Amino acid sequence: MPIRCAVRASGVPALVAVAALAVVGCGAGSGQPASKPASPEPASVSPSAVAVASASRPLTAEQLVSAALPQESPDADWHPVSVRESQVSGWEDQISDPACRLLLAAAHAWRPSQPAPTVVDQTFNWTNDNGGESTLASYGNSGAVAVFEEVREGLSTCRYYESPAPTTTYKGTVTVDPAPRLGDEAVQFEITAPTEVGPHVTQYTVVRTGSVIATFTKLSVGGRDIPAFPPAMIAQQISLLQQAQS
Repeated sequence: MPIRCAVRASGVPALVAVAALAVVGCGAGSGQPASKPASPEPASVSPSAVAVASASRPLTAEQLVSAALPQESPDADWHPVSVRESQVSGWEDQISDPACRLLLAAAHAWRPSQPAPTVVDQTFNWTNDNGGESTLASYGNSGAVAVFEEVREGLSTCRYYESPAPTTTYKGTVTVDPAPRLGDEAVQFEITAPTEVGPHVTQYTVVRTGSVIATFTKLSVGGRDIPAFPPAMIAQQISLLQQAQS
């Protein structure tokens, strides 16, 4: 997956691999040794949350695409949507910390689940910005509740990890932000790593709405980009997912 760290020229579209950036980074930097927390215990799932998710029907790929944010925006930016064809990924295996590995794999819908989730990815190409991404994953049989518990579980102890990058070792420090009031449940955190072009910060907002987990990632490099995924767009996406499941 290609990695971009430079700010795009105005009007030039580009795809931004935020998930890969949060894992492999873009440049050298100093960091502390990787922590070694104990392997996470199995997640406990609230019966009430299971009941709510069970009442929400899983969405098909076509329904998820229809429920995604508009691909064309008033400011002429292009936000393409694609259905994820493969449910197999290997990048999370390169993350040094088990809790961080669980957190990122669950947030990016790479965790094993039966039945497998339907996943749609959307890339946001904003002018003069490194952009962002969203992942919409619809689960059956209350799978969304279980996977979101894995997100919470990983986030409870994930604070630092390392992973190989093209030219150096990515060293990410995880900071937990106050949970936003979105959907049925939500968490927010940032991953910061030093790079040759300044701090590399990826903000994560993970929201469960019924049977769907939506993960929004926003990349900022060297303090030159919009630091957060636009809250109005997140709220709009959650509303669209609620309507699709009603």
